[in-house]
Amino acid sequence: MGLSLLSWFLSMENAFGAAIFLSAILAYRTFSPSSNNLPPGPKPLPIIGNALQMPTDQMEEVFTEWGAQYVQKPGTETILGDVVYARVFAQPMLVLNSLQAARDLLDRRSAIYSDRPRFVLLSELFVIYLFLVPRLPYLSLKYDNFRMGWSSASTHYVCLLLVPLYAHLSLRPSGPRFRKHRRFINQVFNHRAVAAFRPLQKKETIILLEAMSQTPDSFVDHFRRYAAGTILKITYGYDVVSVDDLFVQLAERAGTLTVEAGSAAANMVDFFPLMRQASCICLKYRTTNIRGNIRHIPTWAPFSTFKIKALECRKAVEAMMDIPFEQVKTDMRSGTAVPSYTSTLLDDHRDSDGSIAPEDEEDIKGSAGTLLAAAEDTTIASMHTFVLAMVLNPHEFKKAQEEIDMVVGQHRLPNLDDRPSLPYFDCVLKEVLRWSPMVPLGMPHRLMEDDFYRNFYIPKGTIVMANIYAILRDCNEPDVFRPQRYLDDETLPDPLGVIFGFGRRICPGRHLAEASYWTMAAAIVSAFDISKVLDEHGNEVGNPKYEFTHGFVRPPDACPYLFLFFYYFIHHSRSHPKPFKCSIKPRSSNFSNIINQARLELDS
Repeated sequence: MGLSLLSWFLSMENAFGAAIFLSAILAYRTFSPSSNNLPPGPKPLPIIGNALQMPTDQMEEVFTEWGAQYVQKPGTETILGDVVYARVFAQPMLVLNSLQAARDLLDRRSAIYSDRPRFVLLSELFVIYLFLVPRLPYLSLKYDNFRMGWSSASTHYVCLLLVPLYAHLSLRPSGPRFRKHRRFINQVFNHRAVAAFRPLQKKETIILLEAMSQTPDSFVDHFRRYAAGTILKITYGYDVVSVDDLFVQLAERAGTLTVEAGSAAANMVDFFPLMRQASCICLKYRTTNIRGNIRHIPTWAPFSTFKIKALECRKAVEAMMDIPFEQVKTDMRSGTAVPSYTSTLLDDHRDSDGSIAPEDEEDIKGSAGTLLAAAEDTTIASMHTFVLAMVLNPHEFKKAQEEIDMVVGQHRLPNLDDRPSLPYFDCVLKEVLRWSPMVPLGMPHRLMEDDFYRNFYIPKGTIVMANIYAILRDCNEPDVFRPQRYLDDETLPDPLGVIFGFGRRICPGRHLAEASYWTMAAAIVSAFDISKVLDEHGNEVGNPKYEFTHGFVRPPDACPYLFLFFYYFIHHSRSHPKPFKCSIKPRSSNFSNIINQARLELDS
């Protein structure tokens, strides 16, 4: 009979071994020849490093402050801390606070900076405990019945469980399957190919405007419907009727449950490898009689408190992956399939006998599912922030509206062909993204081998984050919403060239996202007056109460406290306003005629 977890941890033998192990790590890091040549950063404590100094809220702001606080002076040249180094237990991390540093490392050295971090808990222990992946030799278990559901969307591990985007290729480790999925997506979402989606974007924009005119207080739900309608049509050829549509609900449920399960998984094992070994050994002792039945995991075992939630999540993710995909296959067999990302790839990968290799089918299904999971929130967050910025800055809103009226008039909606003639409106959109970037710390990179930058040593395995928040605040009066800054100073970094990432990990869907953002915002400015809430006399009632939050726009159940990077990846992977009230009204009685004209143009 195996030892219990408690007895294992209390074992003097293992306690002594742990002390030796930690002392060795501390000695190595203290006396390593390279340890004194690290980039500037907060002074670490023995063993735990900078764990106690890591912020649990507004991380991007704290990292920006570190950049100004920790200064290195190699020779006579003073370099501000645009490159800041910290260590959390055994995990080194590097924050890039300037565009120059991000370009130098993530773009120019992308060959060694394009990996993604390997999250031990989510990709190893969580899978082992919940789905019993036979990663260790002594686990002779069948794991197919216990996967989280993201397996077809991931590589290197059976499941990646943090958020739906974690299964997306933007957070997938480098490798052949990463390149394969990216090749799939680039075929459809490259700069030239996305032009084919303009009619769809126009159609969805018309539906959006009609919905906003009828129920303006539900504008966030209307953004949700636009985002879902666009990506479901592109990916599966499916027409969305409302946010209550089955496929929309499947995606949102999978996303919510994944966030909840990932939140519960917050733990220190990613920074304290000994804990991983302890948990694995504990599991070894307790799984000798398990034969593919997760119910036998003892309730005292680590992470067992949310095993039911994980199984529920697995079912939701598999439903989101399988149901739309199988519907496309059914429609293809009956000859009624609408051309889509999925149907095109399935046709392209058929053998001469009409069959498709199982691996190809899984890759197509996985890449399609992650497109659905990843596409919604970025669109919603950007538009939610846009409306808030327009409410808080009515003067800038009016200037953008006047420019559109002068170029386009009030008889039709703007389209992307008008974009070159609307420079100020373009600056407004850039300023929204600068003022509150959707992903303030970007997505993490992982250094694949030791490197040197500005004579500083950066060890292999370092997690590297581009502080997009800091990069976009490298301007005069960064707290002021001033679109004119981009016309006055062309050297300012373009937010559209920053928020989508760097190097080989740049977002492959950026062209579609940018086109949707511009199309929606231009139509709203042209068709509506947006202002603060009005009282019964039609007078504005001050600024709306608002604050920015992190996480997903869709409202999950309360997420528990998250530790360090897990806190960041759940709560800081997205930035968007909390709900606020405003007034949205059609500009004129000619609104219906404009919509009808847009429909006629679309039909023609």
